[in-house]
Amino acid sequence: MRLLLNEQINPQVAAVLRARGCDVSTAGDLGTRGSTDEEQLTAATHYRRALVTYNIGDFAVLAGEWARRGLTHWGIVLVSDRTLSQRSVGDLTRALERLVTEFSGEDALVDQVLFLTRGEGPEAP
Repeated sequence: MRLLLNEQINPQVAAVLRARGCDVSTAGDLGTRGSTDEEQLTAATHYRRALVTYNIGDFAVLAGEWARRGLTHWGIVLVSDRTLSQRSVGDLTRALERLVTEFSGEDALVDQVLFLTRGEGPEAP
């Protein structure tokens, strides 16, 4: 699985995951910093990447809109600051590494929305 980390995620997370062999891009890598949520999801889809974001409210709504319009995305991974603090690079990195291991196929999350948890893995909303 390939990931795109939304801009509110510390770039150190991407650096650590890359060092561990994960295919990860950031909004900065793709030149989408400051883009709308829809533009971010469109870019993630174009590059066949699951989008990882702390912006739960907006992306949950956007996922529903895309489903109603019959649009496909490569997955949306929602992260709550209550479960995995944005300041905890290590916890977020470990959780994303588990996600990539658990869902190893490139298209494993197509049209799915998951909540990333600290413990045993992701769960459906």
